[in-house]
Amino acid sequence: MKYFKISTALAFTALVLLFLYVEFGGRFIIGNSNKRMITHEIKTSEKLPENFINFYNTLYPNALHENSWHLLLQSVINKNNHRKECPCNITAFQLMPVLAIDNKKSIDQFVVARYLEHHYSQEECLAFNFSHFDFLENRKGISKLSKSLFKKDIKDLKSIEMSEIVSLYENPVKNNRYRNPERAKTRAEYLNQTYIINSKSKK
Repeated sequence: MKYFKISTALAFTALVLLFLYVEFGGRFIIGNSNKRMITHEIKTSEKLPENFINFYNTLYPNALHENSWHLLLQSVINKNNHRKECPCNITAFQLMPVLAIDNKKSIDQFVVARYLEHHYSQEECLAFNFSHFDFLENRKGISKLSKSLFKKDIKDLKSIEMSEIVSLYENPVKNNRYRNPERAKTRAEYLNQTYIINSKSKK
């Protein structure tokens, strides 16, 4: 019984230390120059218009109100859960290769994601992701893509058009209307239908 209590206490202590590392380790493993770079990149990213933010949050309910812990829990419950449902987690994934972190470990991406979530909103991370994403064919960023595909500003897009943008965000090669027209159309229509269904369920 004595050894069981000691083992339990050690396991509990290890879990607490792991939680503290995940929650607050970002401020220590990310250097000051990288922190300034992150702040600059996120704060100067093109802001997304309200219509696109609402569309994304309806397509992926609560994506802008939850965090990486929710994503982890949902991934355990539902194996089909995707990182895209947590914008700051995607931002961490994009930033990891350029961050000067010594002895990078797989857990460090989660640590960086939590650092971002402590300092920035999911909307800010979403704006960073879409403004820095390479949609290929010299269309980096959502504004260039919107003008290229629809000759419109993002704020003037219809839901089916925003669905096509999100489908390209998922896979800019497979969901390209010129390379794979049938697949691109089917995926955009599926996302748009999901958006419509979710819109009705919110009322």
